[in-house]
Amino acid sequence: MKPSAVDNPPLSSMREKILRQTTRLFVERGYDGVSIREIAEACNITKAALYYHFVDKERLLIEILETGLDTFHQLLDDARRSHQNAQSRIRAFVFSLFSRLPPENRAVIRLATQEMGKLQPELRAQFAHHYREKFLQPLMDIFTEGQKTGELRPLSSELAVWALLGMLYPFMSSESPLRQELTTQQLEQVLEIFWKGIASHSA
Repeated sequence: MKPSAVDNPPLSSMREKILRQTTRLFVERGYDGVSIREIAEACNITKAALYYHFVDKERLLIEILETGLDTFHQLLDDARRSHQNAQSRIRAFVFSLFSRLPPENRAVIRLATQEMGKLQPELRAQFAHHYREKFLQPLMDIFTEGQKTGELRPLSSELAVWALLGMLYPFMSSESPLRQELTTQQLEQVLEIFWKGIASHSA
């Protein structure tokens, strides 16, 4: 599934270019595996020019995480506004992740779980609060609303969210030697497994 060009306009500033290149490098090699010098080289600027926009690598990471969070929140909001029930909203959100975002932007979810420990405690606490407020809670609300209408069983909404994210997590990055990018049909199958399980209903 290819990202939509509509959702990925040309870069409008050097700051955006730095964020995009740094996101790619962090996703590929991890926070500790990338130096400020390498980020500057990827952006074709000097280290001094990079420091003009971001005081250090930690501030780069937190802005990448916060920007990604805002994007996920917008996708969730779009899904909730455009669809009426829980399953169609979750489907719309999941498909938008894979059709509207390039792999490195989806992988911000992985960065958030893998690299949070690199942030100062106050920045880590701030981001954890935003992560729950902008991402986890809206997802949980969809499941809770589905339970209230009788569409879904009365299970823990938080557990349902983590189960869904756990199934999607392996695909929240670019393709690897171990697996390919999900096709539309495979994504449908992942969602079917989430909603119905893998046991035969005739068994």
